[in-house]
Amino acid sequence: MWLRFIKVERNAALLLVAAGLFGLVLANLPGTVHMFQNLEPLHKISETLLCLFFFLVGLELKKELTQGTFKNKRALLVPLLAAVLGALVPAGIYLFVTREDAVAQGGWAIPMATDITFALAVFSLFASRMPTGSRPFLMAFAIIDDILAIVVIALFLGAPIQTGALVTGSAILGLLIPTEYIAKLEEIIQPWVAYIVLPLFAFCALAVEINTTLAQVVGSVVGIAILLRVIGKTIGITLGAWLGSLLVRRSGEKTLAISDYARISVLGGIGFTVAFLVNDIVFSNQVLEHSQALVASLLAAVLAAAAAAILFRFRKHS
Repeated sequence: MWLRFIKVERNAALLLVAAGLFGLVLANLPGTVHMFQNLEPLHKISETLLCLFFFLVGLELKKELTQGTFKNKRALLVPLLAAVLGALVPAGIYLFVTREDAVAQGGWAIPMATDITFALAVFSLFASRMPTGSRPFLMAFAIIDDILAIVVIALFLGAPIQTGALVTGSAILGLLIPTEYIAKLEEIIQPWVAYIVLPLFAFCALAVEINTTLAQVVGSVVGIAILLRVIGKTIGITLGAWLGSLLVRRSGEKTLAISDYARISVLGGIGFTVAFLVNDIVFSNQVLEHSQALVASLLAAVLAAAAAAILFRFRKHS
């Protein structure tokens, strides 16, 4: 019974979402603020263990590169362009919205990256009608735009990026594993990642105190600019995937329909880890903007997840 349970991906996704919600609610109950101020060691542990998840993602991508969707390397143009435009468009929208607020403009990198853990959780729960190739596309563009965000942090924000570099390096390590060892490694690592690593990460990522109101968030330029990340990511990822598919089809490679790329692109609106990291860096001395960015990122993620779930559910079977 237990072995059957741990092999069902949707159960793991439900546990991930439940752990995140539990952390968010618990952190905002009366009398728990002091307790959560002392959870920094647990945060560090969860971030370190997250390397196992990215290693697993690297293994799955290696399988797709050698045997599946991306066997023809030209097919990588699709997620690559999707990731680049999916990062640039929301950043551009943020800069435009905050153009008259010099302090707020510092957060332009917040809406750039996709949180692959939560995006895959939503995909696992609701995307049963999506065609083959959808999940590899999601994993590929999410990893690439995380790398882009880490580069931005290093070059433009002048901050240490040990955690980001560590998890990205873990994914790259997974890509270097010989194909014949992938299946066995996945069998060993998958249960630990699904039922310990990811729920712990979700709990820690969302165990944050919210000290602003929804009205204050949606009425601020920071809040609006970050909420628009859902639209910006959708436009950027879809446009990039469309341009990439045009180039790839010339070589005879099959791609997804533009409508399916658009559905998947909505998941790009889910941003936690890197968004929170950038928020902590750029608004470390601005309490109000920091709180507005935090709540706006959470709200954008909820909106993106709900929109993607609806779009996935209403897709007709091929």
